[in-house]
Amino acid sequence: MAGGGDITQGSRGLASDAFAAVTLGLIAGWYYILVGLFFVLAYAILVSGSATAAVVLGVLVADALMPYKPPPLAPNAFGRSWVFESWRAYFGWETVQEAALVPGERYLLAEFPHALYPVGQLLSYGVIDHLSRTHKVSGVVATVLLHTPVLRHFYYATGTRAADAKSIQRILKEGGNAAVVVGGIAEMFMDTSDAERIYLKRRAGFVKLAIREGAHIVPVFFFGNTKTMAKLNSPILRAISRRVKMSIVIFYGRWGTPIPFRHPIKMVLGSPIRVTQAAEPSAEEVEETLARVVDAMAKLYEKHRPAWETRPLVIE
Repeated sequence: MAGGGDITQGSRGLASDAFAAVTLGLIAGWYYILVGLFFVLAYAILVSGSATAAVVLGVLVADALMPYKPPPLAPNAFGRSWVFESWRAYFGWETVQEAALVPGERYLLAEFPHALYPVGQLLSYGVIDHLSRTHKVSGVVATVLLHTPVLRHFYYATGTRAADAKSIQRILKEGGNAAVVVGGIAEMFMDTSDAERIYLKRRAGFVKLAIREGAHIVPVFFFGNTKTMAKLNSPILRAISRRVKMSIVIFYGRWGTPIPFRHPIKMVLGSPIRVTQAAEPSAEEVEETLARVVDAMAKLYEKHRPAWETRPLVIE
C-alpha cells in the first residue's frame, strides 16, 4: 500500500468471533426476522386479539414510515469502533491500497462485487480513515433499506445514505467521497461457481456522475465477497420469479442461517482513474472513461488475486 503498508486483521478469539457471528447474522438476516415477526404479530392480533402485538406492529410500521434525514458524512465514531474491527477479524481481513488519496481531491469508489450480500462493503466502514485522515467516505444503499424498521438506524449510525444520483452528488458537494456498489442487485443473481463475475460494462451512470462532479474514480475489489454466502437454487423460486417478473433469492451462511461463512476478505483499492470535470460530458467521453475503469478492474484483479482465489474474472 502506498504510504503505510497493508492493513491486516485476524481472529481476536472466541468471544470476539461469537459476537461477530451473531451480530452479522442478525444484520444479514434481518428481512427474514421481520417476515417471521410479521406473521407472529398478525397471528397474535387476529387470533388472540393481543393489544401488545398490535402496539409492536404499530411501532414497526411507524418506524418504516419515518422520514429519512441524511446523516453526517462517514466515518464516525461507530465506524471506527471495535465493533467493525471485530467483524473484520471474524473473516480475516486485508486491505491493500495502490496509491494514496490526494488531500483536497474528491473520489468516487466503484466497488465490486455486490455478491449475495455485500459483506466486504459493510465491513469497510472506517477503513479509509486508517488510510487517509483527510478523506471521509460515505457508502450508499438501496432506499428501501433506509426505511426498514430497526435496520435503518444501523445504517444511519454508519453514515450511510441513499443510492441515488442526488444523494451521491450531495455527498460529493459536501466535500465527502462516495462508495458505490456499481453492479448492484444484478450481481446477486450471477453464477460465480466457476468464475468471479461483475456487472460493469453497461453501468455508465456512475461515470457520468463522477465526471460532472470532478470526482476521480477509484476501482475497488473485495476478494472473497462471493464466498461468504450461498443461495438456494430452487425451481419453485425460479418459477415464482418468472411469474412476478422479479428475481427472488434466498441466501444462507453457516449452518443454514444468515451467519456468513468465515472466508478471508481482501479489499484492494486501485490507483484512481482521473477525470476532467465537465457539466455535460459527451457520450464519447463517458464511454472512454468507462472503458478505462473496465481495463483497470481487470488488471487489479489479476495483480492482487490471492492464492486462494482460483477463479478468473468475467466482466459483463
